[in-house]
Amino acid sequence: MAPQLDPQARALLEVMSAGGAPQPYALSIEQAREQMRAAFVTRGEPIALHSVENISLPTPHGDLGLRLYRPAENTRPVALFLHGGGWTLNDLDTHDRLCRRIARRSGWSIAALDFRRAPEHRHPAALEDAYLAYRWLLDNPSRLEFDASRIALIGESSGGATAACLALLLRDLGAPQPTLQILVYPIVDMSDHWASYDEHGSGYTLDARFVRWSLENYLPPEHNPSDPYLFPLSAEDLSEVASTFLLTAEFDPLRDGGIAYARKLADAGVAVEHIHAEDQMHGFLLLDRALDRAGTLIDLIAETLASHDSKAPVGSG
Repeated sequence: MAPQLDPQARALLEVMSAGGAPQPYALSIEQAREQMRAAFVTRGEPIALHSVENISLPTPHGDLGLRLYRPAENTRPVALFLHGGGWTLNDLDTHDRLCRRIARRSGWSIAALDFRRAPEHRHPAALEDAYLAYRWLLDNPSRLEFDASRIALIGESSGGATAACLALLLRDLGAPQPTLQILVYPIVDMSDHWASYDEHGSGYTLDARFVRWSLENYLPPEHNPSDPYLFPLSAEDLSEVASTFLLTAEFDPLRDGGIAYARKLADAGVAVEHIHAEDQMHGFLLLDRALDRAGTLIDLIAETLASHDSKAPVGSG
């Protein structure tokens, strides 16, 4: 039997279509960003946590925002969170509810990074910022009250690409590696040759034209499509990359690339758990107020963190 889209997701698409909101690529960058904020910034009382702290992270490129979500007062492991939005849209506020839910459910602290966005800052800006934030977290465990021997990466969509590339970079530098990377519907290459682009490249929350628009914003004029720090599926060797939890969605043009990346990691000997949501579309992490199934999958991510081996050491380097 062919996969069927979640009825709640189908109803949401119908509401979105009736609303007639323009696609981000039909707007200016600022208008597109404001549209996303209007859709996803939480109104009303947020999910309660022990504390939520906005931190100014010093870097050679200027200060970056880092929002630290603590579910309890005692020392906790921490996950660096990288949001999606085609490297162009979204920010700490659009993903505030998601980070709060993961922190409360998992018991882990979540450090969400407000990395530099395209097109103002093209590749490798997002990766550079993620690396600097990761190293800063490792260097400041006592100040931030978390256990630096347990650190994970979480990335969704374009943020999933950046998280995967960061894991590769850390391995190649011989730097301390995360004990786990969680990648949710990541974009892993720039090709639209996958069947999923033909099957689900229009009519859902992510369409193929948005992917192309995002890449146009993000890619520098001179880029190498085989650069593994740009598209992780291009990496020749994925051995010794951090253990991976990878979540893909059936009704998503990025589906086949994500599945291929999970297989390539496993073939390289990486411990991989791949969950394929056959009834979901791209972007469900932000849709838990409308989709019951999205909430279940978010909680699965949190439970994966919670059950992650507490004794797993961060690699030396």
